[in-house]
Amino acid sequence: MRGIQMLALLATASLLPAVPAFAEDGANVDPKDRMVCKRTQKTGTRFYTKICKTGGQWEAMAEEQRRGLAEQVNRPQQNYQPTRPGE
Repeated sequence: MRGIQMLALLATASLLPAVPAFAEDGANVDPKDRMVCKRTQKTGTRFYTKICKTGGQWEAMAEEQRRGLAEQVNRPQQNYQPTRPGE
């Protein structure tokens, strides 16, 4: 039993020096390259779905939605003249 505990301790100790390296790499990542996960819920269901994208992808999607909305708002209006039957 003591041999298994010692083996587990040695295995854990060998992994510890690698942990700070991962933390340092994550600190130097550009915010646009960092993964961001958001929970969304579809209409008509109570379940959430998790969507993960990079910060740059979220920004690009938001800009595309802004452009689409501006296009809808700035679209020229059509003059609709209803015709009466018999004219």
